[in-house]
Amino acid sequence: MSAEQEKIKDVAYRLWLDAGSPDGRDQEFWFAAEAQVKVPAKPKAEPKPKAAAKPKAEPKPKAAPKAKAPAKPKAAPKA
Repeated sequence: MSAEQEKIKDVAYRLWLDAGSPDGRDQEFWFAAEAQVKVPAKPKAEPKPKAAAKPKAEPKPKAAPKAKAPAKPKAAPKA
């Protein structure tokens, strides 16, 4: 007997005992136990489609380096 059938048997027996051990209703309890044990797994939700990737922005052109102002001549020392 497979592990699943063992589990069904145990659940059916528990259900039968809980119902007061009635005669002639073995199939009823077996099928009820199967329904409990073989609960289908919830289907996974389909993944949501991903949004289209935004195109990367074009890099901004670098500004030309500013030309330095010519150096001011130093003042001549006062005499």
